[in-house]
Amino acid sequence: MNQDLHADDRDFTRRAKAVLDRAVEEVDRPTVLRLQRGRLAALDSGPCRPVWLLWASGLAMVSVVALAVYLWVQPTALQPRAAVPLEDFELVTSVENVELAQDLEFYHWLADDDRTG
Repeated sequence: MNQDLHADDRDFTRRAKAVLDRAVEEVDRPTVLRLQRGRLAALDSGPCRPVWLLWASGLAMVSVVALAVYLWVQPTALQPRAAVPLEDFELVTSVENVELAQDLEFYHWLADDDRTG
């Protein structure tokens, strides 16, 4: 069946070529010259791309590169303070340690100073 299909395709191609060749022979000389000039002019013109498209694509590429550099160079965010363990929290909030709770800012400052020093 595939061979029959290929034979039919070849036969169709041969007949189409014959019809088109006859049509070309029937075209008058001025029309042929005009078609040739149009073809040559189209080939000489090359691709027609607007200049703004070149600038827009360049701007997009520069923006992507700048964003990538910014994200790569950006310093890491500071780590949030670690949660106070539950045992320490109970010590701080107990009735016996009311004085300790009043100086809580001092102890936070002391803990920060310990980490940096």
